[in-house]
Amino acid sequence: MSPPASWPEGSHPAEALSALADGELAGGERATVAAHVQGCPECTEELRAVRAVRDALRALPPVEPPAGLLDRLVADLAGRGGPRRRPALIGTAMAAAAALVVVLVPSVAGFDRYRPQVEQAMVRHVASVSALAAVGATTADGGPNPLVLPEPVTPSTAPPREPGDLPAPYLAPPELAGGYRLVDAFAHPDGVQVVYERGRYGLSVFESPGELDPEGLEGGQPVRDDDPTWRWHAEGVAGRVVVLERGGVVVTAVGDEPGDAVLSAARSVPEARPLSLVQRLRRAAALALRALSASSGPPPPPAGA
Repeated sequence: MSPPASWPEGSHPAEALSALADGELAGGERATVAAHVQGCPECTEELRAVRAVRDALRALPPVEPPAGLLDRLVADLAGRGGPRRRPALIGTAMAAAAALVVVLVPSVAGFDRYRPQVEQAMVRHVASVSALAAVGATTADGGPNPLVLPEPVTPSTAPPREPGDLPAPYLAPPELAGGYRLVDAFAHPDGVQVVYERGRYGLSVFESPGELDPEGLEGGQPVRDDDPTWRWHAEGVAGRVVVLERGGVVVTAVGDEPGDAVLSAARSVPEARPLSLVQRLRRAAALALRALSASSGPPPPPAGA
């Protein structure tokens, strides 16, 4: 089948980028992908990262990984690779799994376990909604019974992000359950904050990549024993803080509307967007890091001890 003359609008040739970097695409497809990359800053950056990872892997010496690590890496990479998997690249990643940890360790933390920062999320929510209301970007003022914090918060926002151009795995749907409408998006140290409004009520959805760390749920209560959704009922909060996981992204929702509105809106957040090839490699590196840490154990005692 002939390749498209141009890549479909709104999509990206994620899996084809590694093949382009390795010179494995046929002429027509190579020209199509290269033309897309030339006009797409996101794919230009990912192609640069793919080449950097490939070059780093090729420069590393062989490392003997712990027993069973390779099988887990194959399952993790292949499970997220989509219909067009890259066996050669996966093989390279397996052979250098432990070395990948050294190369990518500054970047893997976001793909490991994530401990929700509930108190900080509450402060950011109040500060952001207050700042947006002050400039007329939202009509939300918390309503008659707003979220109450122990200390006053100065209205402020983090660096803005274009809601329609968030990188995977983040997303910002235009509406959430209950009629919440998208207002804006902001960066925060662990991911993104997406702000919504419904009349006088504001809602912040914080998205942070990783697996939900149960140790970060202190003060929360599971909605049900069989439901991995946690809710906070402290004084002044009254169930308006919710934490759950959506396909490798931890969602922390903070809102002003009482009752089950925040819970319903949080549950309507869609599954996270698929990770790019480089992001999957970093996730695999995080897995390797955990496996190596678990298998290393304490050092042996010195001779004669």
